[in-house]
Amino acid sequence: MKKLKEFIEKVKEEKKLAIVFAVGLLGIFLLAISGISDSSANAKQETVSPKEQQQQTNTTADIEKLLEERLESIAGQVRGAGSVRAMVTVRSSGEYVYAENRKTNKDSDSSSDDKEIVLYESSGGSDSGLVISIRSPDILGVAILCEGGGSAVVKAEITNLVTSLFGIGSDRVYVGEKA
Repeated sequence: MKKLKEFIEKVKEEKKLAIVFAVGLLGIFLLAISGISDSSANAKQETVSPKEQQQQTNTTADIEKLLEERLESIAGQVRGAGSVRAMVTVRSSGEYVYAENRKTNKDSDSSSDDKEIVLYESSGGSDSGLVISIRSPDILGVAILCEGGGSAVVKAEITNLVTSLFGIGSDRVYVGEKA
């Protein structure tokens, strides 16, 4: 304790030493804060190992079938629609978006961008990419056949339903009467 008091007195007397000491404390404080924020940010990020991605990634046909079943269920609730059959086509089954580190190297003659996927070490010890988002599949078109599809009111209701659900234009939706 005595040595600490002597050191503090010496720091008070010499301004240069006080500034160095203050900058050192500030540096330690910033390092501690960045370590805390990094660990909390890593805990919040969703990570998916390549094996889990393969299990989670559905084929295009699986996605289409799921969307068709859900659409048939909800469109069947429209007044006057009756029995409903739906077909949905998608461009792809979705996409994982990974966090990247980017470096831009600029020389007097040229420039280049280097990209690296941010890796996360899972509890099992294997590395996997840090997923920052998962993009939904792009809907190409929807066709619905229903018993009430001959009615202009039912066609309009179902078209509005589909365009609202999938965020697509009415030019990509067909509603017709089921035979």
